Amino acid sequence: MKIPFIFFVFIISLASFAGSDDSLYIVSNISVSGNGVTKESVIFREIPFTTGDSLLISDTANLALKAEQNLVNTSLFHFASVVFGDSGCVHIQVTERWYIWPTPYFNIEERNFNVWLRNMSLEKVTYGLYVYHENFRGRKEYLKLLLKTGYNQIYGLSYSKPYLDKKQNWGISAAAGFEASHSISYSVSDHEPVSLKLPDSYAFSGLFTSAAATRRVGMYQLHKISVMYESTRFADSLLLLNPDYAPAKSWSRFSFNYQYRYDFRDFKNYPLKGWYADAEINLGGIAGISEKNDQGFYFKSTTRKYFKISGPLYFATGTTVYLSLNEGKTFASAGFMGYGNDFVRGFQYRVIPARHFLIHRNNLKYNILQQRVLKLPLIRTSKFNRVPIAVFANIFFDQGWSQRGLFSISNSLAGDYLAGAGLGIDLVTYYNKVFRLEFTMNRFREKGIFLHFTAPV
Repeated sequence: MKIPFIFFVFIISLASFAGSDDSLYIVSNISVSGNGVTKESVIFREIPFTTGDSLLISDTANLALKAEQNLVNTSLFHFASVVFGDSGCVHIQVTERWYIWPTPYFNIEERNFNVWLRNMSLEKVTYGLYVYHENFRGRKEYLKLLLKTGYNQIYGLSYSKPYLDKKQNWGISAAAGFEASHSISYSVSDHEPVSLKLPDSYAFSGLFTSAAATRRVGMYQLHKISVMYESTRFADSLLLLNPDYAPAKSWSRFSFNYQYRYDFRDFKNYPLKGWYADAEINLGGIAGISEKNDQGFYFKSTTRKYFKISGPLYFATGTTVYLSLNEGKTFASAGFMGYGNDFVRGFQYRVIPARHFLIHRNNLKYNILQQRVLKLPLIRTSKFNRVPIAVFANIFFDQGWSQRGLFSISNSLAGDYLAGAGLGIDLVTYYNKVFRLEFTMNRFREKGIFLHFTAPV
């Protein structure tokens, strides 16, 4: 009976010895350097471990990588390095960005940059002063002051504080301002916006104010609830041209918005690996102060997946879904494809009225030039003298579909299947800048070269 017992003890000993390679790393201290402005508490919020944690040594490399990615994704730092040292001492080194930008403002007031390039009229330009203080007080707070004139007039102030409590889960934000424009699009004909221009008076003007509460769950989830008040006035000539543009010449209303986001991407501004999902419910005009109210209820969701195929080859796919939750009665509350990032590549010039729509993008990319950091010898400050740069070649295919809405008359693509494909080149550099040049052909064999400033998916 002793032999089996001795054999059993021997096997257990072998198993213990074999597992000794996965011994523990006990975090005794975490130190930070390079944070001249940023508070350590903001940095520690992005670290997936804390002092006193017992970590598997085999996990430390991946934890260091995730911590570095989390720190860079805050948009507070150019670079971040996390090193697991001897005796349980972890050191974090960051290179901070420049946080105060009192710069002139110049914005093209078109649906996208490529539409403006066709005419390049300075009448469609808004200019002014834009003061943006990132990382205000070193606590990741944001303070914005807008003073804009030209095509649009916008005067506003906004403030956000992401962390109210000790656990850094709850946050708040608020904004208020005045907006007016001498020109406004009041209809769509043959997929082109039809605009009213009033050189001596405003086509519309209005006041707005909003407040929001956020809750961050763990590292990657965020909930946001917003309430907004609007008071808007339209020109008489606008409602004469399109009586269905708004419910009345002037009206005031409250709106409610809820957003959920799960962001598990390696680098959010130009991701190569990971995934992303969001969902938004907007109840525009849920409560009206005016006798007549304009309600625009919708649900919108985006999902994206990024992964490495092999070596320098990567693939990304993403889907956006928009669903109108009520049959919009006015042009101002209707849904459209062709604004912002909601378009099928190859149809950038088209506006498509849609009660519902779906957009699916696919991107195969090859890393021509792996990220390298260029040192600028004539600039001394670390906030500007190290320039990361990477270059990618792309092949892509997009498709989309929309359901016809109330304003689909004279717009033949509404309810039609859309598809486009092409080739592109991407340049990724510092301060989250992306320059994307693409050649595209759509299903009607219409060709075009387009310039964009965000990641393709």
